[in-house]
Amino acid sequence: METTFSDVFVESAIIESLQTIVSLPLLYPSYFKSGVLASEAIGGILLYGPPGTGKTMLCRALAKTSKARMIHIRPSDINDKYVGESEKKVAAVFELAHKLAPCIVFVDEIDALFSSRNCSTRSWERNIVSNGMDGLGSAKKNRDNNIVVVGATNRPFDLDLAILRRMPRRILVDMPNVEMRKGILGFYLKNEEVEEGVSVEQLGMETEGFSGSDLKSKPRST
Repeated sequence: METTFSDVFVESAIIESLQTIVSLPLLYPSYFKSGVLASEAIGGILLYGPPGTGKTMLCRALAKTSKARMIHIRPSDINDKYVGESEKKVAAVFELAHKLAPCIVFVDEIDALFSSRNCSTRSWERNIVSNGMDGLGSAKKNRDNNIVVVGATNRPFDLDLAILRRMPRRILVDMPNVEMRKGILGFYLKNEEVEEGVSVEQLGMETEGFSGSDLKSKPRST
């Protein structure tokens, strides 16, 4: 089942921003090559916020709206016990993205791959970050190749500063408010048989502090 923005319950301003800075440049690349619109296209975006707030679903909906392919990368896909293999995998991801363009590269838990470097950082870890920077490249390079890199993290301050500089647009995806929780509960329960008297309105008000993933698992046990 394909994910659309109607399936994602976040602030409307977040969706509007992503459509403006990602969808439009991918759908109409020729208009964003020069002039004032050229500054609107962004090569790298960071979605940050608590876990389970819909960052992955948001990116899937973004790819569908943008008519782009999506490569979903997790740290376990890249990290390898053999020296040099992780760097090769990072390079391969971006090589594939160029072939699939227009393409959105979604890097989940990006802080686990590209964490801050310090004096104790091992050389192979430095190489992974360096390769990541090469892949992220500049906003212009990504834009010219119809590629957008979207990173997701709940630990933005752990990211290497060089990686952060290549993701100039950062968007907070926060915990859902009561109206969003009602929408999430309604979405998950719409095809379920529920007991008479079960109120999505009431559940939404009683689940303050729940993330979207919390709500997905909790309704069945209430």
